[in-house]
Amino acid sequence: MTPTEESLTALWTQALGAAPESVDTEFFAAGGTSLALVQLLAGVEDAWGVELPLDRLFAEGFSVRGAAAALDESLLGGLSAEELEVLQAELDGMSEDEVSALLGDAEAPSGQQA
Repeated sequence: MTPTEESLTALWTQALGAAPESVDTEFFAAGGTSLALVQLLAGVEDAWGVELPLDRLFAEGFSVRGAAAALDESLLGGLSAEELEVLQAELDGMSEDEVSALLGDAEAPSGQQA
């Protein structure tokens, strides 16, 4: 389970009063109501400042996995799930020092290295 899926599972559990059986469990099939959905979406907006695209979520079936993918794509500027997997694989292959150096470079003012 990804960190985003873990966070969304916690919001799901708060909204429905029970954790999903899996990240692929569909929200309404698990007893979700429109009010619970509004609570979950408000939690997402409070936590990340992002409105999830409802048309996409309902087209794919609203699940933790689908919501996490939509959230990650929104946060990362519209990267596809495949592009996210490639980036995750690259990060997984890096040491903590390499990641810290990469983040330091990204946070440095233009024209300067961290």
